[in-house]
Amino acid sequence: MTALVLSGGGARASYQVGVVRGVQEICKFKRNPFKIICGTSAGAINAAFLAGYAHDLNTGIHRLQNVWSCLEPSDVYKTSWFSVIWNTLRLGQSAAVSTKEPVALLDNCPLRLLLTEWLDFDAIYRNLDNGILNNLAVTAMDYSTGVSVSFYHGKKVAPWKRAHRKGKYAQITLDHIMASAAIPILFPPQRLNGNYFGDGALRQLHPLSSSVRLGATRLFVVGVSANDTVQEETHEIEPPTIAQMAGHLLNREFIDNLEADIELATKLNMLIEDYHCESTVRTSLEKIDIEVIAPSVEIDELALKYIHRQPRSVRTFFRLLGARGHGAGASFASYLMFDGDFCRELMDTGYRDAWDNAQKIKNFFEKKSTDALFFS
Repeated sequence: MTALVLSGGGARASYQVGVVRGVQEICKFKRNPFKIICGTSAGAINAAFLAGYAHDLNTGIHRLQNVWSCLEPSDVYKTSWFSVIWNTLRLGQSAAVSTKEPVALLDNCPLRLLLTEWLDFDAIYRNLDNGILNNLAVTAMDYSTGVSVSFYHGKKVAPWKRAHRKGKYAQITLDHIMASAAIPILFPPQRLNGNYFGDGALRQLHPLSSSVRLGATRLFVVGVSANDTVQEETHEIEPPTIAQMAGHLLNREFIDNLEADIELATKLNMLIEDYHCESTVRTSLEKIDIEVIAPSVEIDELALKYIHRQPRSVRTFFRLLGARGHGAGASFASYLMFDGDFCRELMDTGYRDAWDNAQKIKNFFEKKSTDALFFS
């Protein structure tokens, strides 16, 4: 059984749409080829959208492309001077005085309104009930316990519990998507069943785990970082800005955990293969096929081209936090660069990257799936 794993990354998640479009064209899929779709943070938004169009993949991809292409920052969070200043003051006040309502630097109420139009949950439920899709899973972190919770809907699978993570059956709603995409400090946490939840990438130590727990034996993973690129050291040593520190923290949660889990899975696959080659005793432990597509370009560099297009309040916000120049500062800005042209360039990049790996993608989907028990 094949799973699609979509990581988080704010506006970077638009890259995933281009990759899926490329896969659809390369393999000429009419229906969604993934029986399991797992999404985290902004990847949860894409996952829910694709789940709603599992019966008509081509239409779903083109509509998803259109909504990302027309995106503006004000569609995701309030960009007025009043809103930015007011939320900053409220956040500062909350450090001294407790508040009953969650606070954050940005007000993402527009995102909820947008997703109300974007996502068709009735279509998602129909596709799950009809067996076109086995499971949809979105991950969020429980602030009260620090546990990463994968909420899954569809085929009944026994809930699981591991160190700092667990799986819980639930009917996926807009609240689950909002919780998964609530980037800490930037967007307010979302309340679910009495507890407050935040971005699913927080403390998600094993991003591949939930898909395997749901029965996947083959994983198609779309990352949001050019992980093969080696950063050059700078000769100018300056104190890091808030944006640089925040950029590294976001990269740690959105990117590093996924890359580390992929590396671990690859090593385990090699060990399993070596064991089977040298032993006559067979076990239920089998390899998991993993195909990873990640950006071939530095997204941080692309983001620099579009900073000047952002609303003045947002540019000032970036400037005050030190989101300027290259490196982690630009990386921080890229997560909030909800600009149609920026997202369109990322989708084009994802589409090219898919076609550059066309043969690998064909080989992946042509392989016969095997039932397997893997690390989870």
